[in-house]
Amino acid sequence: ALAAVAAFTTVSQPVQAGSCAVVSAKARGLNESKVSARSLKNLKHKVNHWAKKNKLKLVKEGHASTVCSKKGALTVCTSSAKVCG
Repeated sequence: ALAAVAAFTTVSQPVQAGSCAVVSAKARGLNESKVSARSLKNLKHKVNHWAKKNKLKLVKEGHASTVCSKKGALTVCTSSAKVCG
């Protein structure tokens, strides 16, 4: 059952071009280093998806931070960054 754990992502998306917001992505798994890397990968995907959806050619992304915690046997990592379009 634990092997079937997949990445879980959430995102808070900016509404308008020219505005800024915090975008975050979450990942869960057993290996903390892999979960952290997957969380950052999911974050980058969400930022790129938002930029393409809003037809933006340039998106400024601030420093991405990642926080990991243990919940039972699973490690949960959340990455977030400030994004301006």
